[in-house]
Amino acid sequence: MVVNPTDDKFPYRTNLLDNATLNKIPRPLGRGGSFFSNNKFFALLGTVCGFIEINSFASVSAGTEEYSLPFLIISLYLFTKYYFSPERDISLIELFILGACFACAVLIKLNMFPLWAGFCIIIFIESIIKRRFVPLVKYMLGFCAGIIIIAVPVFLYLKLNGILYDFFDQVIYGGAAKGFSDASSIKQTAKNFFVVFERGYSFIPLVMGVFWLIINYKKNYFLFYLGYTVSYILMLLFLSFSGGGSHYNLSLVPFFIPAFTFFIKPIYSAFSGVQKRNIALVLFLCVCFLGALSKWLDDLVQVFYDDTGAQLIRAGKMIDENTMPGDKIISLGINGYIYPFTKREAASKYIYQGSGIDQISGAREEFLSDILGNKPAVIAVFGAEELSYDYLPDWYAPVYKLIDEDYRLLSDENGYFLFLRK
Repeated sequence: MVVNPTDDKFPYRTNLLDNATLNKIPRPLGRGGSFFSNNKFFALLGTVCGFIEINSFASVSAGTEEYSLPFLIISLYLFTKYYFSPERDISLIELFILGACFACAVLIKLNMFPLWAGFCIIIFIESIIKRRFVPLVKYMLGFCAGIIIIAVPVFLYLKLNGILYDFFDQVIYGGAAKGFSDASSIKQTAKNFFVVFERGYSFIPLVMGVFWLIINYKKNYFLFYLGYTVSYILMLLFLSFSGGGSHYNLSLVPFFIPAFTFFIKPIYSAFSGVQKRNIALVLFLCVCFLGALSKWLDDLVQVFYDDTGAQLIRAGKMIDENTMPGDKIISLGINGYIYPFTKREAASKYIYQGSGIDQISGAREEFLSDILGNKPAVIAVFGAEELSYDYLPDWYAPVYKLIDEDYRLLSDENGYFLFLRK
């Protein structure tokens, strides 16, 4: 059969060719929702597997990483689209989105920046080498415009509310100091690197990145794989500075999606002699991700049995019923869950005393001055189910002494010790 493809259906101009010849011509991926597979079903499975991987790292303290995930995923998609498009270009609106996603993620947590850094470094170097100065200026201006769109309103809001310098102290300086303090030496950083690298199969994207670089050297899309690998190495490195819990690895999840999508095709081929290969493929992947799927199922079941929300409502109501309007309260510990459930305001701007507060100069002294000087009407200590309230005993020593002298136990139910001022 002889065909004559048109430009809108096929990206190459050709003369009359037969189907066998046409099939040998490499087609750029990315059409129909997939960059790493021409099969939409494989692309969907790769994405689903990436989201399943989230539960390998998720925990109760995974807030900032979870909030950053959409911005990381959107940006990785746009960088991939740039490299896999035949014209190798990116629109202004996409540049705005990239810059806005960067600003959102970094304002949430500083060590999210490596995803953009790795790809942008490769794009910058490539543009300089190929003397593509006009597109490079467009890239820089569009990206910066996206950052400004997000950053200016945020900083203006902080300035108008008198908390701009507190933001820099607590989020920027405190966060950076906390990260680097956990990696006090090269040896400790190296140990942290291997902890992060081995956690939840986080070695897979790096291994795949190196593999892609080897097999695609001087071929199509090599620069994408280079940007992907550099970005991932930088992500691992900056996670290594902070060491931290498994939830830190949540920021690596977007990199799993291309790797999983790539693996699905050869797995599917292995079922060539099986009827209903799609079903067999799905079942095989379910077995591979059995641990993560079981956690998802357990979380789903907990939705029907967990009464944390009801406990917070009851605790907040108890605080309101035993205090007067204008009274202040404080919650000790790493969370500030109680405040939205009560009408009472916090006695200190340090509404929770979590990770990084020790790196903020004068934070402990100011917090203790607020509590000891004003004596809040209620001091709430999260974690009553452990029947103890000894979180950071040295840090809180003066507060615990104050509780013993001037407070009585109001309740040890609903997940909190509630101490009421005598």
